[in-house]
Amino acid sequence: MFKKSKESVEDKKNKKEERITERKPKKKLPGWVILPILAVICLLFFGVSQLAGASEEEQLHVTQAQREDIRQVYHTSGIVESEKTKVFYSPVNAPVENNYVKVGSTVKAGDILVTFDTTNLERDNEQSQLNIQSARYSNQDTIAQSERAAASAAQAEQQAAASVQSLENQIAAKEAELNELYAQAEAEAAQAEQNQTEITNLQSQIAQLDEALNENEKNQIDVQTKIETAVSEEEKNTCRNLLGELEKEHLDLSNAKAGKENELSGKLNTSASETAQLIQAGEQELEALKSSLASAEGSAQTGVSTGLTDAQRKNMQVSENLAELAGLSTEELLAKGKEGVRAEFDGVIADTKLDASGMVVQGGELFTLASTKEVCVKLEVSANDFDNLVIGSSADIKIGQYSYQGTLKSVNKIAVLNQKGNPVIGAEIHVDNPDENICIGVSAKVELAVADKEMVLCIPSEVVNTSADGDFVYVLRDGIVEKQEIELGIASDSKVEVVKGLQEGDKVVSDTSDNIREGMKASAIIEEAVSEE
Repeated sequence: MFKKSKESVEDKKNKKEERITERKPKKKLPGWVILPILAVICLLFFGVSQLAGASEEEQLHVTQAQREDIRQVYHTSGIVESEKTKVFYSPVNAPVENNYVKVGSTVKAGDILVTFDTTNLERDNEQSQLNIQSARYSNQDTIAQSERAAASAAQAEQQAAASVQSLENQIAAKEAELNELYAQAEAEAAQAEQNQTEITNLQSQIAQLDEALNENEKNQIDVQTKIETAVSEEEKNTCRNLLGELEKEHLDLSNAKAGKENELSGKLNTSASETAQLIQAGEQELEALKSSLASAEGSAQTGVSTGLTDAQRKNMQVSENLAELAGLSTEELLAKGKEGVRAEFDGVIADTKLDASGMVVQGGELFTLASTKEVCVKLEVSANDFDNLVIGSSADIKIGQYSYQGTLKSVNKIAVLNQKGNPVIGAEIHVDNPDENICIGVSAKVELAVADKEMVLCIPSEVVNTSADGDFVYVLRDGIVEKQEIELGIASDSKVEVVKGLQEGDKVVSDTSDNIREGMKASAIIEEAVSEE
């Protein structure tokens, strides 16, 4: 018991010494030594990082600006419709024998669609032939009378024609005379133009004389004022002498002006001619002759058209042909009944009015045929997109799985409200190459060519950036990234025209990373341009 306690005390003592040893503080370096060491380490790290950055450069994907053909298209949709539809009517009153009409069925030009039972038509035709023969015999006298009247009318027509011919000859002669006068007037005008220099000089001289006269008159007024204000008689006499000289000068100037004016008048009179009066008189005579010709032609026409002969001829034609026309009508109806109704063009049956009774009346509607060879796509385009509709523009049309070419042939000139209340413009695209796969009434997707340009500078659309200052791209020049402002033109689905800012062969950065910045060093990975199909 005692021994155990003694060991415990010793153990505790040893452990206490060990703890004291562990807690004994280590020796630390002073601060004035640590701080310079840390500064040196930071400077070394920064220098190494800078050298590493200077030696490394980014690799950027670039595309080269190049000249290509580009087409800007406008995407829209419309409904396929037939440009040519026809409603067929029954040519006869007869029962339907065969009916091959079914809505939606496709037919070819010449296909028989409806046939008729012609039993009653054949009986009616036989009776009509008998009526024709009877009417022909009863009209022989009228025919003979009409022939005599026709001969008389022909003679009167010849006389009228002679009178008309005479007036026409006079008109031709007068027109020839006027043409000579016109030529003479042109020659005189040319001569007057040659004299124009002399006339201009004379007018200038007259203007100078007018100025001299005005100056002389001013001087006379001044001298007259001096006479009135002069004190001495000697001064007055001097002024009176001067006034006399000015009056003589005024007279000389007036005479000189009158001479120049007479000379000018002579030149002008020389330039003028009596030809104008002759032309005026000739034109009046020509109008009178033309009026006489119109009256003569009217009289001749009236004499032929209102005479008894013409009335008899018409009576004969009506009398003889009345029954004949009726007979021909029955013959034609019989032929049409036997022929039936055929499709006049390739198309599809759009509607039918034939019922189960099988009986139709003449003029009654049978069916409607819509052409599949003359087809269009009707559009309703937002009024805001009106500028994209240019008549004559080409179009790519997708109808189901089939593709076609088209041409914009009409655009409405007024916007109307559609079912949603939005203003739309109606337009129509003609399908240039329809085939048997065309389906009327279905929806069609349309790519309408808005603009086409050949061999213009283009870049992919995705490389263009936009800011508040406008459009720009990043270009790689001499291993340095630069920001380049650009001006764009037309655009297709994948590329855009560059009007200003780039040159052919410029390397445009196509990477979309946010780390791209001006001034960074980089090497180019050139991407191959992909052309549009």
